[in-house]
Amino acid sequence: MATLGFRLRNLLLFPSSVHHRHTTLLSCSLHRQGFCGSSPSYATLDLHKHSHSDSKPHLPESLPDGDGEIAALRREFESAKHSFQRIPDALKEMPKMNPKGIYVNKSLRLDKLQVYGFDYDYTLAHYSSALQTLIYDFAKEYMVNELRYPEICMEFEYDPSFPIRGLYYDKSKGCLLKLDFFGSIEPDGCYFGRRKLSRKEIRDVYGTRHIGRDQARSLVGLMDFFCFSEACLLADIVQYFVDAKLEFDASYIYEDVIRAIDHVHRSGRVHRGILADPHRYLVKNGTMLSFLKMLREKGKKLFLLTNSPYYFVDGGMRFMLQ
Repeated sequence: MATLGFRLRNLLLFPSSVHHRHTTLLSCSLHRQGFCGSSPSYATLDLHKHSHSDSKPHLPESLPDGDGEIAALRREFESAKHSFQRIPDALKEMPKMNPKGIYVNKSLRLDKLQVYGFDYDYTLAHYSSALQTLIYDFAKEYMVNELRYPEICMEFEYDPSFPIRGLYYDKSKGCLLKLDFFGSIEPDGCYFGRRKLSRKEIRDVYGTRHIGRDQARSLVGLMDFFCFSEACLLADIVQYFVDAKLEFDASYIYEDVIRAIDHVHRSGRVHRGILADPHRYLVKNGTMLSFLKMLREKGKKLFLLTNSPYYFVDGGMRFMLQ
């Protein structure tokens, strides 16, 4: 069809070489400044204006053959037209897809899979909201005891209503951001500390709601469930410095909070804290055991892949599969 369109355009760029009585079929559409302007212009073939009663586009039958190019053009056009008309009935009868619907890959045969792999955190193991408080408290203790943050930080409390998934922290300005699909700050999604910024304040800080490529370099993503405590602690630390009217570097705050959160996980404090009171932190799933048993009875091989330590995973699975 690309070749066909190219030939049609070439023929119609020189309409003096083709004379035909069906003047309603051919229309020369001059774009921009037309042939006399400096901008390029093209003539187009209007396939919607014709005199046949079948309402199908066609080439006029009385075009002169010339050197055979017109005849070849007609054959290509008719072939392309018929190919569109030969749509299988099965495709014509297919229901229209709902753009808001959820669809699956039906060609995937689950009965053919022989090996099933699982992650641990938030896959086999699900946690209560109390876990975020645990991580938050351990992290603020580290910042006070090891990084010498003010003792008043020990009075901070985790707020489960504040953080959401998919936030960004701006290391250059200290703001927590929620961006839409197009990379623009959502009107109610920009916080400096614990205070939500108005649209005017967002424009004052960023110049526009849209985050450009240069500004995006200072953003770090807080995407998963474990980042809730991190986002809340970042906002609380920033708010403390704002209230105390102390100058601060937002990037250093981020580095210190990340260091504290990493220590909580790497030191094993959070693992030991969960196992010490699994009823408080782990959420049992009554169907998980029956699902895993069903896979084993079908002869499937199962494995677990995680960066959590063995004693932690073993203790958690024993509790959840009791």
